[in-house]
Amino acid sequence: MVDPITIVSGAIGAIKVCNSAYGQIKQLLENGSSLASAGSALSKWFDGADKIEKAARQKTSPTDSNASAQAIQLLAARTEIREQRAQLISWLRLHAPAGAADEFLSLERDFRLAQKKERDDAVQAKYKRIEKLKQIFTAGLLVFGFSLIIGIAVIVYLNINLSPPQ
Repeated sequence: MVDPITIVSGAIGAIKVCNSAYGQIKQLLENGSSLASAGSALSKWFDGADKIEKAARQKTSPTDSNASAQAIQLLAARTEIREQRAQLISWLRLHAPAGAADEFLSLERDFRLAQKKERDDAVQAKYKRIEKLKQIFTAGLLVFGFSLIIGIAVIVYLNINLSPPQ
């Protein structure tokens, strides 16, 4: 379970980032800049939107008394992001050069694919670390086992009476 306060505060911070980035994007596009020149703001907006979606997917404690308030805050944040996205696409279709809306959708898709690849790479790296630790532990056990067998063999050998029989 994830702390519900952390989820909501993360969503609130993410919506602030999204609102700021949204304003920057609109201002840049209104001033005639290309969508590519708004790349930094777009990246912030995409990242903030992703954080809000993650927060909405996380589970909170069922005994939490503020669950309704938190759900409303997350719903409001998700709704605001969806409205911003729709407004950006609409604005791009009406006022930006031809293909800008499609470019926005393509950039959004690329950003999400890159984030998915990062998450998958992190999971893969974690799996590789665990496998490496298993291999090191297995090798250590083998060395310990062989050392134990050799030690017992040496002790047995040294305890054998080597004097000739009389």
